[in-house]
Amino acid sequence: MKKLAAIGTLSIVSALTLLSLGGCASAPSAEKLATLPVVTYPDKPAAGGDYIYKLPAGQPIALRMLADGSALDGKVDQTLSTRLGRDLYLHKRWASEDGRHWVDARELIDIHLTLRLPSYESPGPGEMRLSVERKAAP
Repeated sequence: MKKLAAIGTLSIVSALTLLSLGGCASAPSAEKLATLPVVTYPDKPAAGGDYIYKLPAGQPIALRMLADGSALDGKVDQTLSTRLGRDLYLHKRWASEDGRHWVDARELIDIHLTLRLPSYESPGPGEMRLSVERKAAP
């Protein structure tokens, strides 16, 4: 990972990768997961209790972009929208495309966020790029 200087590029490790750093536990059994309620985006789960979170294919998914800080003249709060090409089921650090076969999320989806600020080496507009790649089915 590169460090962010006053001007430069920053690569951020994905949230899915960060979630997976908690050890090498095996996936919960399909039978156990089948008993959990499925909460479908954009719904939010009830307080407490375990659940499966489903991001359905083809449905708009909001991505909120925030920027603030003492070097900026004002705050930015914008929402962008995208869609997934396939259903994605999430349970803690586990992911599935069918809700039955579960793998470590890192084995299914790869996410990278890159921020490039305008600089001497890269004059002109800065860029924030979110890359979400589906890996080959395990």
